[in-house]
Amino acid sequence: MINTALIIVDMQNAFCSKNGSFGKRGRKILNLKKILNINKKLISFARDKKLLVIFTKLVFKKDYSDGGLLVKRNPKIIELGAYMEGSPDSEIVNFLKPQKNEYIIVKKRHDPFIGTNLLQILRKNNIKRVIVSGVVTNICVESTVRSSFDHDFETILIEDGTSASSRKSYISSLETISKSFGDVMSLSELFLRFND
Repeated sequence: MINTALIIVDMQNAFCSKNGSFGKRGRKILNLKKILNINKKLISFARDKKLLVIFTKLVFKKDYSDGGLLVKRNPKIIELGAYMEGSPDSEIVNFLKPQKNEYIIVKKRHDPFIGTNLLQILRKNNIKRVIVSGVVTNICVESTVRSSFDHDFETILIEDGTSASSRKSYISSLETISKSFGDVMSLSELFLRFND
């Protein structure tokens, strides 16, 4: 798996904790316990294979001056203090805690390539293939996959390592990705393909 990076999208307390702001906004991640365990195994696999491991998280300044339309269209974000820098909401869940040599991309938009050094990190490490997993499938995960593909990285989505608020949104996103933006496979299929 030479020249491969793993991007774990937004597995932070906002989405993955019972006290997270996503739930307080009336939404939930389906099959959360399962995808936490799948991502744990995926990260262990990536570390064993010496892949570049990158985590993303959505974080805004305390005054939300960096929130743009994303916050403007979702006023409850400000009401709840969601994704605020320094808050538990903004932190990667302890269950998937990054190691010191791994990257954490702090993003302000759904797409982690916008306004960050993610592309530079991938180019500097001569990455050709990107594996993507995390939440939410039809929003930040799909945005990451689309942007990765458009930057000419071979892109793989781990279907059982991602989830959305509804089965319909999840399936629709997987279909869009597999048709136009990358390969969609389960963790076990990834192991079969690359575990040599």
